[in-house]
Amino acid sequence: MIARFCLVGAALTLAACAEPARVAEMTVAAGAVDAAGTAIERSVCVKSVAGGEETNPLWTSEVDDAGFRGALERSLSNNGLSPTTSADCRYDLDTNLLGLAQPSLGFDMTVTANVNYSVFTRATGEPFFQSTVQTPFTADFSSAFAGVERLKLANEGAIRTNIEAFLDELVTDAKRRPAAPPTGAPAS
Repeated sequence: MIARFCLVGAALTLAACAEPARVAEMTVAAGAVDAAGTAIERSVCVKSVAGGEETNPLWTSEVDDAGFRGALERSLSNNGLSPTTSADCRYDLDTNLLGLAQPSLGFDMTVTANVNYSVFTRATGEPFFQSTVQTPFTADFSSAFAGVERLKLANEGAIRTNIEAFLDELVTDAKRRPAAPPTGAPAS
């Protein structure tokens, strides 16, 4: 009887372990923005990602640099912003995850992601676009029974909505500028 109790206790403990945010759940779907005809169409490459934290399974879910980079790269690709080859990169994206404001307890968990994005012209190193984006996302009680799972879902949603807001701002800014010449063509 004691062995069964210990086994059930161990199973519950493992079930409540925190897991890192998943790249696929932080990725912005295709069609969220339309960069066609802009200077940034098929020309933005992720150069650096900083500020993420590794998840401690005994503590809380976090977003690490590798996961955030993967979500950014997939989001750029899904929305026609990343080139087919690295030689076609005209703009470098530096990203700093300034923080995730997470609740410690709650039925509905709201996480707010605060991220700084800087896009530079690769040829000159001059700033092309800069923005600090802050977005909340709430995972309600019906989305997952376990609090650690709701927190992970809220982290993923906060990063996904943050990347989407950044892409929207970047494309809106790029549409105000003249289109870039095709890759390999001289700039006028």
